[in-house]
Amino acid sequence: MSLDELYTSPQIAKRLGVSRQRVDQLVDNGQLPQPLGRSGNTRLWRASDIELALAGTDPASGRQATPAWDRVPAPDAPLRLDVDEVLTVPDVWFADAPRVHVRIWRGQVAGAARTVVLYGALTESHGIIVNYAETVARSIAAKHLSVGEARTAWYFGFWPRGFPRPDLQIQYVSFAFPRAAGGGLLDTLLRRGSRDAWNGEFENPVWQTIQPAQLSCVLGAEPDLDFPPGTYTVDIVTALAAGRRPAVVDFDPSGLAARLSQLMRLHTYRAALLSGNDAWPALPALGLLAGKGHDDAARTAEALGIAVRVLVGDAFVVVDEYKVQAVAVDPGAGLVERRFYRPTPAESELLDRYADLSGRDLTTGAVHRALTAVRALAGELAARAETDGPHADPELSDALAAAEPELVSTRHLLDPTQIDDPGPSPRVVTQLGDAEHAYLATISWWGPAAGDAHRAAALRGHLWEKDLQGLRTGYDPFNRLVLHNPTTETLVLERPRVLPATPYPDDAEIVATHGAMTAFVRLPDGRCDILPTDPRYTYDDVTWGYGGSGPETLARALSFAVLPHPDPEHPLTLENRHPSTGTRLINLAASQAQYEPLSISVRALREEDPAADHHQA
Repeated sequence: MSLDELYTSPQIAKRLGVSRQRVDQLVDNGQLPQPLGRSGNTRLWRASDIELALAGTDPASGRQATPAWDRVPAPDAPLRLDVDEVLTVPDVWFADAPRVHVRIWRGQVAGAARTVVLYGALTESHGIIVNYAETVARSIAAKHLSVGEARTAWYFGFWPRGFPRPDLQIQYVSFAFPRAAGGGLLDTLLRRGSRDAWNGEFENPVWQTIQPAQLSCVLGAEPDLDFPPGTYTVDIVTALAAGRRPAVVDFDPSGLAARLSQLMRLHTYRAALLSGNDAWPALPALGLLAGKGHDDAARTAEALGIAVRVLVGDAFVVVDEYKVQAVAVDPGAGLVERRFYRPTPAESELLDRYADLSGRDLTTGAVHRALTAVRALAGELAARAETDGPHADPELSDALAAAEPELVSTRHLLDPTQIDDPGPSPRVVTQLGDAEHAYLATISWWGPAAGDAHRAAALRGHLWEKDLQGLRTGYDPFNRLVLHNPTTETLVLERPRVLPATPYPDDAEIVATHGAMTAFVRLPDGRCDILPTDPRYTYDDVTWGYGGSGPETLARALSFAVLPHPDPEHPLTLENRHPSTGTRLINLAASQAQYEPLSISVRALREEDPAADHHQA
């Protein structure tokens, strides 16, 4: 090793702009590594160790250097597990604050302090560790790490086996830490003191996949990773942290109990209607469902029978899945013992009754009649529930709500022309770029019109109170209601989920702003439309620049609203198009610069589409 690769104590002091005594303090409290050795009275450090301890070697990005994991020295003894808990992550916009499983190990390795943070994607809120990685890491650091540790720790994200991926995955996550002017790496740390609560920034995480064996080498022991699929939950990790092994869980991740309860409710009402008995105390809505006589009761019974048939198929699938998993040998059984839900005798009898019927063909007309009846019954039950009127039955309401989308899906499979318009999707936009300003320039600011008060109220319900003062109302060229606050720069609009009235011209352009979750179609005549999303796909937030549900939504929207359909009355789904088209659109959405404005030419999109894409129905 040459002297150029070594630091002395005075060199480190000069590097930090502090005294030699301060260097000694940083070494003593573990923020700098122990010296490699001595040359006479002079202590020597490996330069790379010092630079790693100073939170990175890349002055441009401020990122901590990514170690070569296969060459990272293993500790002489396993690192000490200091933290093993479920952490609630604040400042994230969810109905319930999301939580992550946090484990932190500490110890000495080759004379230097090592801190390893592993945060896991719990089943209850698995998406947070990617979409809000900076917030998660900042929350962990604020509670458990000193400033020095926050900058020098190794952070790993963990997805368990089977959720949301088949295999478990561990990724090293590096963040860009802002630097003080002049490039001092520990300036902020030295000003605040080593034990201040962390309130610094983590920016633009970058992930690197590693193998479980590599993490075990870093820790000097094998951590608990191989959770059986569907069991990495708050209750399980809390039980394991308390030393209860294996943790025992009543296992029903697919909600079989709820599915069968809904089926039993529908079937019981159907049986009562067919028997002509409209006075069962356990069925409070029976009189409402029976209507005005035998014919009404028979029609309702038919609708409920079809509702059971479209729901029972998924129940059969779940029952079979549970049977297979219950007898399979699982390497994670030492951590978690799963007790699979088993149907009751009455539920088993119901499944047997419908086993032979579930595969029979249904006609479009029968399914449409059932859907109409189910919607009417659901609306009437909702009205009774709101007014505390007679015949309310929350369990039946839940069952009808579960059946409605399955009936829609079945009707569409039988007749692809039957695509329901689910109505506009309200969306609040707080990051206004060129796309949003182009849209705002086309709005007529008046209204709401008579009869649209309910639409305006629905949109206002998505705004914060601060956005309501000074709010203006208008209509876009396609008669969609728009609310805008010029002071807070907040926009709320109605995103369409139907095909445009006329095809977009070739010289139109798809534009969008990062973070707005909404794309627009800038037309050559000066108008600006909102890009419709495919109503057959429930997710409708548009993003780009990575592989995920948002870019997939954009790909589906381009297929649905921009590319031509052989028969416009039978719009193709992305899956129905030529496989090369689906791949191209998915790759197009994923390859756009994630943090840059989106711009896609309609002409280029169509010209690149092979002719073969338009013949598949």
